[in-house]
Amino acid sequence: MQLDHFFILASPGAPEADLLTEIGLIEGGGNKHPGQGTENRRFFLANSTIEFLFISDVAESVNGAGKGLRLLERAIDIDGSPFGLVTRCIANCSNSNTVVPDFPSWQYYPDYFPKPMCFYVGENSDNFAEPLCICMPPALPKPKKAPEPNNSGWSLTELQISIPGEEASAALNAFADCDLVNVRFNEEHRMKIVLNNARTGNSKSFIPELPLTIEW
Repeated sequence: MQLDHFFILASPGAPEADLLTEIGLIEGGGNKHPGQGTENRRFFLANSTIEFLFISDVAESVNGAGKGLRLLERAIDIDGSPFGLVTRCIANCSNSNTVVPDFPSWQYYPDYFPKPMCFYVGENSDNFAEPLCICMPPALPKPKKAPEPNNSGWSLTELQISIPGEEASAALNAFADCDLVNVRFNEEHRMKIVLNNARTGNSKSFIPELPLTIEW
């Protein structure tokens, strides 16, 4: 697998996303997720996407197709991880529909995907001490004519996620093996995003508004 994008659970409307403009990032378009009761605000980098995910419909989040993700419960749990990692399969296979990611998972069939496409969600999804681990449908192709990212001069070079536990589940271990991802233990829930190998020497902490630091 390789990291496709990652998200931070935010408050309704994700006003927290405004903070990223302080370091010069430009916001791209967002979208809605029918059946999940969520929407997002996004910052497209050259090789990844920073997503702020928020609950926009409580009833749909609790009762819709995505209820197994328990996004609402995670979002309001002050001790829970507000983070999520989303990967793609990169295995070479003539029939990508037969690829099954190699980590303990369950299948989530969102309303916004054609059947039989599904997300593979890590079996650690009920463990709020760890980030959500989600693999995109192996048969889902990357857009051939994707728009130019708003932040094409910014590349993710490390994504560091801290958790309070002393060890990771099998699912999180699989995601921690992805390039650019680094999981730290025995720490408060924190995320550090390193852009362009932090070659300018600049950094910005968004604590306490967000459990996030960015170096660039």
